[in-house]
Parts: sequence; C-alpha cells; structure tokens
Amino acid sequence: MEHRSYFLQITVFFALCLALCAGVWYGLQTLEDYREEYDMIVNERDNFETIMDGLRAKNKTLQSISKVTLANVNTSADSVAFYSEVQRLIQENSLNMLSMQYDKNILSLQLQGNYYSLVHLFADWREMPFASRVNALKITRDAQSPADLVDAELTLEAWIE
Repeated sequence: MEHRSYFLQITVFFALCLALCAGVWYGLQTLEDYREEYDMIVNERDNFETIMDGLRAKNKTLQSISKVTLANVNTSADSVAFYSEVQRLIQENSLNMLSMQYDKNILSLQLQGNYYSLVHLFADWREMPFASRVNALKITRDAQSPADLVDAELTLEAWIE
C-alpha cells in the first residue's frame, strides 16, 4: 500500500508541475497576444498623430487664407502707378534693371544683382498695393561671376481693370 501512496504522490506532483507549466505557457501566450495588440495600438496612435499634424497644418493654412482680404489691394490702379512702384522697388533692392518692357499690364524684366536682393524684391512685390503675379521666372548664374550674382528674366502681370 505504501508503494501506491508513493506512486500517487509522484503522479500528483508531476500533474501539478504539468499544470503549472501549462499555466505559465498559457500566460506567456496571452501576454504575447496583448503585446502584439499594444504594438498595433501604438502604431495606430502614431499614424493618427501624423494625420492630425497634417490636418492641423492644413487648418492653419486655411485660417491664414481666410484672413487674407482684398481690402488693401487696389485692383483699379493705372499702369503708370504700377510701373513706377515696380521700378522703385527694384531700385530700393539695389538690383540692376537691364531691360523693362511694358505691354497691356504685362511687364517683362531682365534684372541682375544679388540673389538675396532678388528674393527680397519678390517679398516687396507681395506687399504692393496692386494685385499682381509673376507669370514666368528664370534665374541664371554665370560661372565666372561671384556666387551670389544672378541674372533674372521674369514676367510680372498686373491686375488692372
């Protein structure tokens, strides 16, 4: 009888060990499933944040656009005022005007000067009290000239009624 009791104890011990191992294995599998689900949720959150950042940027742009009004833009300017304002800003930005042709609200210009002065000229043109746009722009640099000296050919169109 004692032999059976000993055999039963060993069997129960192995059964408990087997049950414990099965429980640990099940727990590890469940933990791995939760870890995968967590990683998926974190990835979706990151994607969502990227999308939200893009939407915030678009919203900011749309708000900026909605604030723009044509109240300060004079669309009924005469061609002389437009021509003189463009010429004044070119001189103010220390650019050399190689040629200027004006025909039916379109101003064709050839300019030469410092690249950064040219960029400042474009910014100044945006602040003009006349509605205008640059239709064509070609910026070139001669290899023999200083690094910041550029030639620009452009067409500026005025919105004159």
